[in-house]
Amino acid sequence: MVPTKRPFPLLRPASTSDAAAIRSNDWVAFRQLGNLHDHWTLKSWAPGQSGYYWYLTFDDPALTDLAERCQKTLADDGIDLVPLDALHMTLLSVGKVGEVSDEQLAGIADAARARLADIAPFEVEVGPLTGSASALRFSVAPWHNLLGLHHALRTATAAHRPTSRLPETTDFRPHVGIGYLNRPRASAALIADVAALRDLPPVTVRVSEVDLVELRRDGRRYRWTDRAVLTLA
Repeated sequence: MVPTKRPFPLLRPASTSDAAAIRSNDWVAFRQLGNLHDHWTLKSWAPGQSGYYWYLTFDDPALTDLAERCQKTLADDGIDLVPLDALHMTLLSVGKVGEVSDEQLAGIADAARARLADIAPFEVEVGPLTGSASALRFSVAPWHNLLGLHHALRTATAAHRPTSRLPETTDFRPHVGIGYLNRPRASAALIADVAALRDLPPVTVRVSEVDLVELRRDGRRYRWTDRAVLTLA
């Protein structure tokens, strides 16, 4: 049975500012999964579909090294690895291309730019490795600045997409993916493999800008084109 679309983990951590609580919550939720799913079926897209999203993108060498080390250990024919030049955090879905006009997109970017002027750059720790029902990903902590960023972007987007069902900030679960499962499988073996990598220390990355991207699927990879890059205050 394929799970319905809900945030993962379903429950939020006891604290959104305590890294240990966030990491434990992620890990406990992953370890409780009995079966894992094909990401490309679970997150199905129509042929040729593309959409607009708010993203954080990363090219930090320490994060790239951590991702590469984990990917080399876990690589097999059941995992589609995220390219190292495509590490990202999905913040918010804006809407499908064709449903959002160029005028709306420009208005969303302008509204977000005004709101981000009040948000200073901040740092987060990425790691250790964990997973979800169809992906391998790093925990990210703390959440409080990311939640504030999500709320600001959601508010700016909703002003120009008032009838859309934008994800709520309370359903946002920050993470950075490094691989997508491409077949159903029992979870035990992969959980054990991930557990062996959890001693790798998290890395600190700086968040200083946000990307509004046009996202597409290129085979079994996500690729995007920047439509706007906005800096924090």
